[in-house]
Amino acid sequence: MDSNIYSTPEANVEKDTVFCRECGEKIAKTAVSCPQCSATQNLGGKSKVAAGLLAIFIGGFGIHRFYLGQWWGIFYLLFFWTWIPGIISLVEGIVFLCTSEQSWTKKYGNTKGASALVLVLVSVLVIIPVIGIVAAIALPAYQDYVHRAEMLQQ
Repeated sequence: MDSNIYSTPEANVEKDTVFCRECGEKIAKTAVSCPQCSATQNLGGKSKVAAGLLAIFIGGFGIHRFYLGQWWGIFYLLFFWTWIPGIISLVEGIVFLCTSEQSWTKKYGNTKGASALVLVLVSVLVIIPVIGIVAAIALPAYQDYVHRAEMLQQ
């Protein structure tokens, strides 16, 4: 007889197995599909269309890599001014969009997204410098505009 009658049934389940979402069969935690019913087990997968479009349009800043939960998107941020990450991300975006669903799910199906810390880091490293550059261009232009307006009034 069991010594603890109040233990949960999940207490005896192996740590590396889960249950299939469709048929309830025990499968490996990392399985992409159930061997019994072939149901996809993708719970937190990333969209290949979203990753591809992020890579094509704003991939020079590494946003698509942060979306896929890859920390090395920081290198795109550090070297975006060389345009090399933009060219690389354009090619990556095309590759992402042309990849089959099965290979995409196998490679990126169980990745976790970017954490809040990474998003704050991206915003600090991208948005604040852009605001600074715009201000550095706009302030002298505005001062020149004010100076010319004063000269015309005299």
